Amino acid sequence: MEKHSTSEPSPLSPTLWPPEAFAWQRSLLALLIVLAAFGAGLIVGSLVAVHAGVTPADARNERLSWGILVGQLASYALIVPTLIVMLPWLARRSLRQLGLGPLDGRGLRIALLGAVAMYAVTIGISSIQFAITHQKPSEAATTLFTSTHDPALTIAFGVLAVVIAPFVEELEFRGFLFNAVLRSAPVWVAATISGIVFGFSHGSITAFLPLSASGVVLAYVYYKSGSLSASMLTHAVFNGINVVLLAIGVSA
Repeated sequence: MEKHSTSEPSPLSPTLWPPEAFAWQRSLLALLIVLAAFGAGLIVGSLVAVHAGVTPADARNERLSWGILVGQLASYALIVPTLIVMLPWLARRSLRQLGLGPLDGRGLRIALLGAVAMYAVTIGISSIQFAITHQKPSEAATTLFTSTHDPALTIAFGVLAVVIAPFVEELEFRGFLFNAVLRSAPVWVAATISGIVFGFSHGSITAFLPLSASGVVLAYVYYKSGSLSASMLTHAVFNGINVVLLAIGVSA
């Protein structure tokens, strides 16, 4: 079904894509492949973490270790090649046409404004949630980061959060999921669905709403700019601000 959009023109507008891009049969197959790669990545990551010396106490107490860090990287090692190979096949566009390339001035401005919006929305929703439930949003990554005082481990985890995670997660949730839904739904529906799945994927009940809202912001950054690099930069700046604030809090 062809969707006629009345929103501001975007490089991601379905009317500009090949008719067979993100066909539902291919998208469903791709989803199953991604889920299989994700599951296999979790298994591989867990095995690598245990082999690298993660103890039950580390896992139980959510204490950051080199084993946990290496395990996380190992889990990404399966999902990233899967997405890079699969996305052009699904979209009938190259990765560059999907927005994985150098940022122009407009994309840079949208990315930086998006980072401000993402931070403001997350803080706002977190504050409202705390006022209603008296429960502060907490994410596993935050707990891990603040569990160590090893400078090398802190820096390595910061690189994971600021560089690697935004690259992987934007490929997953904006490059794949958002685009797949956008082919047959309005942009707000695609942004909401991809945002909710993004929030759910982080495995935190208390941080679900703020993370979902931040995922919606990232989807709009991608849609307005047509650039995955822009949403990756927004994501990286947001994570970087949080890492710096956590580091200041730890050192204090």
